[in-house]
Amino acid sequence: MKLSLQDIAERAGVSTATVSRALNDRAGVHPKTREQILRIAREMGYTPSMAARGLATSRTQNLGLITYKHHPQPISSYHVEIAQGIDDEARQRGYHVITRFVDQAMMQLGQRLELITEQRVDGLILVGPALSPAFIIELYNTGTPLVLVDNMLQETKLDTVVCDNADGTYQITRHLTDVHGLRRLAFFSGPAHWFSSRERRSGYERAMSEIGETPCVVFMDETTVNTGYGAMREALAQYPDLEGVVAVNDATALGAIRACKELGRRVPGDLAVVGFDNVAWGPLHEPPLTTVGMFKYETGVQAVRRLIDVIERPVTSVYQLRLGVEMVIRESCGCPPGEANPLGAP
Repeated sequence: MKLSLQDIAERAGVSTATVSRALNDRAGVHPKTREQILRIAREMGYTPSMAARGLATSRTQNLGLITYKHHPQPISSYHVEIAQGIDDEARQRGYHVITRFVDQAMMQLGQRLELITEQRVDGLILVGPALSPAFIIELYNTGTPLVLVDNMLQETKLDTVVCDNADGTYQITRHLTDVHGLRRLAFFSGPAHWFSSRERRSGYERAMSEIGETPCVVFMDETTVNTGYGAMREALAQYPDLEGVVAVNDATALGAIRACKELGRRVPGDLAVVGFDNVAWGPLHEPPLTTVGMFKYETGVQAVRRLIDVIERPVTSVYQLRLGVEMVIRESCGCPPGEANPLGAP
């Protein structure tokens, strides 16, 4: 039979609350009583459970990870690497992670998500630009601590961990213009209201403005291989002299390259295609994909650190961390194999 706090309390002659405080290193226990409880717990072979911790802390020691479920797109290495950072850091800090994927219908539920209604988690990490502002604010209004990853609301200031989207796209666009002499470049964007799409588009537009060219933006309703494929066919039909594509992420870049192959357009011979995110399959693709790399694992780590700080030491200041990025030069931009440039050095 599994030992309980009550078993230790009866043997020590104290309350279960006192036992819980002692086992969780909380104040309010006389030193001799604490020593006695710890000794008894060791002798009885007691292992603290999440329920025991809850008596003293009112916490579950669980964190909720919520991200968007794209249909039928499988989870990408972008999500996996962020989730690994979240899970590793959470375990280091004594927390577990519960993951939920939501779609448009589920986002309508907001506060009725079981993670909230059943008080299963102490805080939430919300990953990705597809999570709607209304959904985020509804969760925020429950009073549950939360941190946004790869998302930022325009008006409401919330804790956020993002990468330098605008500068990354600016630098890779200037790589195409300055190193390869390309001028007729299109940007494949996700929905205009998505945070990362807005920021990455602004970097592209800044670069095009500096060389005196009019931006060409193709909007997609999602950022998947299929939407990148459709955007490429649309762009080539409208701009037959197109020289290159700056894609909002690597999945859309892959779709663009696939469309080029079907249409008999060589990448990089006839067009350059670059992406953003540096997902795992990028160097394995043909041609290997030039992209902007974000530090996905570290993004997850930093999000957990902030969330647990808020859970354990409530603060009123807003925390918005913007991590740097790096340009990853491969062959899809027209560079020869093995060539590499640091970000900011075209």
